[in-house]
Amino acid sequence: MLSNKSIYFKRWLSVLLVMAMVTMFGVIDAQAKKITLKFDHQNNTFDADQLLAETFKNLVEKKSNGEIEVTIFPGTLTNSEEEAIEFLKMGSVDIGATSAGHIAGYYPDIQFLQLPYLFKSMEHYKVARRSGVVNEIMRKVSEATGLIALGIYSDCNGFAISSTTPITKIEDAKGVKLRCMQNPLFVDIYKDFGFTVTPTDWGELYTSLQTGLVNANDLGVYCNYIFKLKEVVKSFAILNQMWTQKIIFISTKALDKLNDRQRDIVADAAKSAVELTDAWQYVREQEFIKKAEKEGYTVTHPDTTPFKKASEKVYAKWFKKNSHWKAWYDEIQLLDPDVALPVAYGGKRD
Repeated sequence: MLSNKSIYFKRWLSVLLVMAMVTMFGVIDAQAKKITLKFDHQNNTFDADQLLAETFKNLVEKKSNGEIEVTIFPGTLTNSEEEAIEFLKMGSVDIGATSAGHIAGYYPDIQFLQLPYLFKSMEHYKVARRSGVVNEIMRKVSEATGLIALGIYSDCNGFAISSTTPITKIEDAKGVKLRCMQNPLFVDIYKDFGFTVTPTDWGELYTSLQTGLVNANDLGVYCNYIFKLKEVVKSFAILNQMWTQKIIFISTKALDKLNDRQRDIVADAAKSAVELTDAWQYVREQEFIKKAEKEGYTVTHPDTTPFKKASEKVYAKWFKKNSHWKAWYDEIQLLDPDVALPVAYGGKRD
């Protein structure tokens, strides 16, 4: 017969074994449930897209206590934004940042946000980016692509014209061969400005500027620096002609991996990352305008009045094609803090 001590010992041994098994299988189960999200963008590690991805990664991993891990693929999977969208749709990657201009094939009305001088200032853009119009467009982008649009933020296209010869006024655009995204709206804008729009593959832009096949591009000063295009241009004309955007998407297949709490974490992290990236983009642009001036580049600030006048043809053409854009435009203009006043002010500022 077993002594009381033996019985007591065996009972505790059983308890310890059960606890060990629970702990062991709990760890295994936790490891099995760990989720990895693949975040892809087409630019290099100096670009705002990388900041977006890194911020998103840090926030998601911290808020999920390591349940979700984010792996970033900067400019490695493909150089084509169209292919990147297809990778998302197939579930080959989970999250991606894509230029709004490349979404037009799925949802043509995204073009509205690329209209020239749609936003009158940075302050106007900040307010309007959160407007009902933009939220409606984002919902429809999600429906059209079959992806979930988590946020929209500024691209570096449209801040300036970077060229091999100075542009000090609209007349200087005549005869200048400009490379831009082969988006019908972009082409119309630059043709009406007087440029000769010349198709050039993004990967060939450096050599095209070097050889004179093209004379200019429509990237901002900062982007010309990080993509080394500043080696083959001599001048920057600060026009802020378009406030182009990028959209961060998550695939529905990726969402299916997440529970409701994890989905909220991902959505919140994307929103915060977008806000930081948007602000950072403008800060860096201003820093690099000053840097370019110090380094001896010609930096001009042409009068934008003639460019805005030339844009009227673009508005007339595209409003005719898309009659609902006029209502959207009017709503966006109501949100300009530089001109909005209570009626009691009589239209005049103090």
